[in-house]
This record gives sequence, structure tokens and C-alpha cells, in this order.
Amino acid sequence: MTQQYNASNIKIKTAVLVFLKNLSAPLVLYFDNPQEIYNELKEVVNTPINKVYEFEPNGPIKKVCIQASQISGVALQEEQYFA
Repeated sequence: MTQQYNASNIKIKTAVLVFLKNLSAPLVLYFDNPQEIYNELKEVVNTPINKVYEFEPNGPIKKVCIQASQISGVALQEEQYFA
């Protein structure tokens, strides 16, 4: 028997994926304003700067420090979940 899902219970959250040079899997970070963090990190990738960025995301990772020279790419990912 198939289970019916109510479409009004399905929500979408956006995660920021940070690809680092020394990791095989990206860091998945959740923020209240993911587009703003994504734009900031995109600028970091495009400009050669040696700086350390510290973020306090929501979710399982509570605090992260990333050296700008180690970031190889960033992306946004939309995820569906039941509320």
C-alpha cells in the first residue's frame, strides 16, 4: 500500500555546499540567509585572498572556520523535508 503525503507538509530548505581542496565531500551548512553566505563565499573563490572565515551555521555543524585558500567551490542545494 502506498502512503499518501500532503503537499502542504513538504517544506524546502536551502543548504550551502562548500567544496574544500583537502576534502572529498563538501561541507553542508544551513543558514537563515543562505543566499547571502553563498554570495560572500563566491567572491572569496573569485579573489585570491589569504583569510580565515568563521561561520556559525544552524544544524549539526555549530561552528566552522575555513581558510579562503582551501575553498575550491561553493553551491546552493535545495532540500525537501516534512514539517
